Amino acid sequence: MTSTVRGLLGVILLLGMVCVAIAEEVRTFTGRVIWVGANTMAFVPDGGGGAFDVDITKVDQTAYGFLKSGDRVTVVGVVTPDGNRVIASSITPVPR
Repeated sequence: MTSTVRGLLGVILLLGMVCVAIAEEVRTFTGRVIWVGANTMAFVPDGGGGAFDVDITKVDQTAYGFLKSGDRVTVVGVVTPDGNRVIASSITPVPR
């Protein structure tokens, strides 16, 4: 019985780790800047969908300091669990 309980706990732990890995999937979005603040960039993706905030605290300021409203960029990052925000790891301007 003890080995069965240990095995079951191992499976539960493994499933939990898989769920965390899936939840932190890196995504890429291309769209337009709405505005840029100290820690946040408002962004609207191409192809529809609503605007959302991008947490830019992990991105070097040289990657976004020159951006202005309407600029096209590609954002790479992780979507937060609530689905309302992206924590950016990079922001790259899209050539005109």
